[in-house]
Amino acid sequence: MRAAAPALAAGAVWVQLGTVGPAAIGELARAAEEYGLVLYDAPVQGTRQPAENGQLVVLAAGPEGQRAVVEPVFAAIGSRTVWVAEEPGAASRLKLAVNGLVFALTHGTAESLALAEGLGVDPALVVEAVTGGPLDSAFFQGKARAMLADDYTTAFSVDNSVKDARLLTEAAEAAGVRADLAAAGLARFRRAAERGHGAKDMAASRLAG
Repeated sequence: MRAAAPALAAGAVWVQLGTVGPAAIGELARAAEEYGLVLYDAPVQGTRQPAENGQLVVLAAGPEGQRAVVEPVFAAIGSRTVWVAEEPGAASRLKLAVNGLVFALTHGTAESLALAEGLGVDPALVVEAVTGGPLDSAFFQGKARAMLADDYTTAFSVDNSVKDARLLTEAAEAAGVRADLAAAGLARFRRAAERGHGAKDMAASRLAG
C-alpha cells in the first residue's frame, strides 16, 4: 500500500480482508489516514471452498458514508455481511473471537476421534453418535470426515492457523481474558507444524500427537 498510495486519489477506498489482529489493523488505519484513504476493515469467515463459491461471511467495519461502494464487492465474495462498527478494528477483533470457536471445534473433533481410537472404539462411531443431534454441524462433519480419511487437502493451513491462534492469544492477554483453550490449541497447532504438517489443512490437528 505504501508503494501504491502515491498513485491513488484522495478518498480512495481500501478494503482490508485479511486476519491481521488488533495491533496491525491500528497501523493500517493510521496509514490510511496518512494517505487520505477510506479504510474498511473486513476480514472474512470461511476457507477455500466457501471462497470459491462466493459464500464467505464478511465481518466489516468502516464508515457508513461509502458502504455502497464496498457492498457489491462483499456481495460477490460472500453470502452475507455482518456490519460491526464504523471504526476499523472492531471487525478484526470479532474475527479473532469467531476464530476461537473455529479452533475449539477443530481440536475438539481431533481429540474426540483420537480418544475413541485410544480407548479401542472405532472413531467413526463418534461421527455416527453426533450426526443429527445438537452437537452436529457441517463444520464438524467436514473436519471429521477429513480426519477419518487421512485427507488433509488444504482449505486453511496449520501454518496459517498458528498465525491466527497466536493473534488470538495475544489479543486475549492484552484484554485481560484467560483464553485457556486458545492457548492449548495454539500449542497443538505448533506441534502439528513441528511434525511437518504445516502446509496441511488445520484438520491435521489430528496429527499433532
